[in-house]
Parts: sequence; C-alpha cells; structure tokens
Amino acid sequence: LSEETGLPIHVAEDPLSAVVEGTGKVLDELEFLTKLTTSDGRG
Repeated sequence: LSEETGLPIHVAEDPLSAVVEGTGKVLDELEFLTKLTTSDGRG
C-alpha cells in the first residue's frame, strides 16, 4: 500500500485501541468536523 500511494503506513500494535483513541479525538473536535463536513466552500 505504501508503494502504491507514496504514503507512510503504520500497523498498530493494538488496532482496537487505535480506533478508540481516534474516535475520541474526532469527538473532541466534533464542532470543527461538523463545520468542515457541512461547509459549501464559501466560507
């Protein structure tokens, strides 16, 4: 995958914990994420 995309790939030692941590980070920034996903690009 890394060769095809040119992006670094990391395999988590504990994938479930990685998902939980990532979800927590998204929820911490929920207002920003909502604005980002509902923006029509005009400000």
